[in-house]
Amino acid sequence: MLKHTLLIFLFMLVVGCASQTRFVSDDGADVDWQRARGLFERERYYRAAQLLRDITLNYSGSNFIDSAYFYLGRAEFEQGNYLVASDDFRRMVQTFPSSPLTGHAAFYESRCQFEMAPDFRLDQTYTEQAFDGFQRFLEDYPQSEYADSAYTYMAKCRDKLARKVFAALKLYVKIEEWASAVIYSDAILADYYDTSFADEAAYEKLHSLLKLDEYEKAQAAATDYRRRFPNGVYLDKVAALELEIKAAPVQAATP
Repeated sequence: MLKHTLLIFLFMLVVGCASQTRFVSDDGADVDWQRARGLFERERYYRAAQLLRDITLNYSGSNFIDSAYFYLGRAEFEQGNYLVASDDFRRMVQTFPSSPLTGHAAFYESRCQFEMAPDFRLDQTYTEQAFDGFQRFLEDYPQSEYADSAYTYMAKCRDKLARKVFAALKLYVKIEEWASAVIYSDAILADYYDTSFADEAAYEKLHSLLKLDEYEKAQAAATDYRRRFPNGVYLDKVAALELEIKAAPVQAATP
């Protein structure tokens, strides 16, 4: 994160050292603003970003400056420059809290965090930040036109975080570390119970408890599976394991 902050600082330093009138014209703020909007609407995001950044530097007192910051973030976002775009959106939210575009910027800042998150096997700090950001956005702007999208992205974040825990669970099952498998199964069932991984995690918990000869807990896990997943994928396997549980006391009594 420090590295990314430093990169943004260097980027802004380079921008700040450049001429503040490199892309703006002599025709005035309104003309340059309309030109920037035209470039953005024609999806010429690189040139739009250049002009919009100059506009934010040269026309800080204009009545469209909040919109200029927002469209600058959007232009960077559309080019895949998520780190820079995130910084632009954050600055817009902090500088213009009363702007009608502030909610839009808050949503897109979280989109940037989501897009920057790496593969689920790697550090998921950005995914966690994106989830928290979407949650704050929904609390602050529940009526926003982006509310449904925010819920969708939150679900994607949870699915990705769950996938990471599930991969650890499968690893422990593979190497037959059953106690650890139970811990990771419980983590999914507690924190990610509404994801696509919960069904198999519930089954693996039962399976692992049986491997540990924890028959009473295994029976409770089987009952919990049927309660959570009455149409679950692993119902047949759960039934088979329940037969093992019922037979277990007889087996345990055999010398």
